[in-house]
Amino acid sequence: MFSWKTIKKSVGIICAIVGLTCYVIAYAFLAKSSLAYDIILNIADVLIIGVVVGYLSSVAQWAGVFKKEIQDIVFGKKLVGERKDIEEVWSNVTKQMFKFKFADIHKKMLYSLKEVLPSEEDISYYEDYDADSKIEWVDKDRGIIKCYDNFSMFIVVESDKKFDYTITSWLVEDENQANGRSSETLQVTVDNKKLSNLKTVSKRVGSEIQRETIIPLSGKKRYFIQYSRVQQYCIFEDYYIAFRAKYITNGLKVSLELPSDIEAIFIERGTMEDFQNVKNTKSHIKKLYKGVIFPKQGYIFALKVK
Repeated sequence: MFSWKTIKKSVGIICAIVGLTCYVIAYAFLAKSSLAYDIILNIADVLIIGVVVGYLSSVAQWAGVFKKEIQDIVFGKKLVGERKDIEEVWSNVTKQMFKFKFADIHKKMLYSLKEVLPSEEDISYYEDYDADSKIEWVDKDRGIIKCYDNFSMFIVVESDKKFDYTITSWLVEDENQANGRSSETLQVTVDNKKLSNLKTVSKRVGSEIQRETIIPLSGKKRYFIQYSRVQQYCIFEDYYIAFRAKYITNGLKVSLELPSDIEAIFIERGTMEDFQNVKNTKSHIKKLYKGVIFPKQGYIFALKVK
C-alpha cells in the first residue's frame, strides 16, 4: 500500500495538506507577533506555492528544494534578526569553529569576540589610514621638541545622516612645571575642503592635557578626512607617539621621521598580525599593516634621547 511509487504520486497532496495545516496552526493558534508564527507561515507558503507551481522531476529534487527553502526561512536575515536565542545560535556556531576545544573558557572567548566585532553602536570604520609624523628639536637642553603630524583616511559610515567625528589628542605635561611649554595647532579638510571655526575643548585628565575637536559630517556615506597637527612639548615628560584605533581600521600606513640623536622603538599594540617593514633607518621608520585593526589596537613609538 505504502510503496515508493504511491508516495511519489501523492507527494503533492501530502505537501498541500501539510501546507494547509501550517496555515491553520499559524492563524488559529499562534500570536501574529511571535517568531513561531512567521516561521510556520513561511513554511506553509513554500509548500503551497510548490504545489501550485507543479511537480519537479523527482521526489529527491522536491526534498532538496524544500530543505533549502526551509533553511532559508529559519536562518534567513529577517528571522535571524528577530530570534531571541541568537546568542545561543552564535555559541553553537563558534563551538563548531573551535571544534569544542577549550570548553572551560569558551564563554569568555565568545564574550571577547563580541567585544571586538561591530556592535549596534558602531556606525563607521576607517579605511586606508595614513599617519605621518616628523620630530624636530626646539630646545634640546630643555628637551622641547616639535612634532608635525599629518593624517589622512576615509571614514565609511552606514548612512548619510549627520555624524560627528571627534579628533582627540593627548599631551603629557607636569601641571607644576608647564610654563607654556606645550601647544597645539590643528587644520582639517573634508573632501579637500578646508574647515574653519572649529571648536576645540581642552581639559586636564591626570597628568595629560586632552583636546577634542568635533568635525560635523552629513550627506554622504564616505568622507575623505585630512588633518595636520603641530604639537610642541617636552620629550622627557611625553616620550611616546601612539595610535589607538577608535573605530575598526582597514589598512594602516605609519611613518616617523626624527633627528639622529632621538631613538624610536616601534611596538605593536595588540594587533592580530605583524606590521610590515617598509623602511627602517635611524632617521626614518615606515610600517604597513594590510589587515583589519580593531578598536583599542594600534601601535606605539617609544622615544629616547641618545
